[in-house]
Amino acid sequence: MNDIINLLLLKAGIPLAFLILGYLAGRFIKPWLEAKPGRLAKAREIALIADRVTDEMRLLAPAAHWSEWIDEAVDRVIAACGLPDADDARAIAHREIASQILKKGFIGVTR
Repeated sequence: MNDIINLLLLKAGIPLAFLILGYLAGRFIKPWLEAKPGRLAKAREIALIADRVTDEMRLLAPAAHWSEWIDEAVDRVIAACGLPDADDARAIAHREIASQILKKGFIGVTR
């Protein structure tokens, strides 16, 4: 009997855990995301602008290492997105520029 219960828990435990996680995500995370409908749109806008800025910087300085132009790229993203020039905005812009650099094949991006 214990073997049957253990086998049942092993076979059904992981799907059951995923069902519970899905329920909790739908119950708590989904309303948080829907509370501000512009949040996802703004994130996509920042990602698109960061992508274009990194392309532009690579065209302007093809032989330069990314570390030479990343500060200027962060400033351009902040200006293009209309973000306030604060530490939070710089961190968001830097994170997005770094993710675009990694996506395009550069390595070793640090803050």
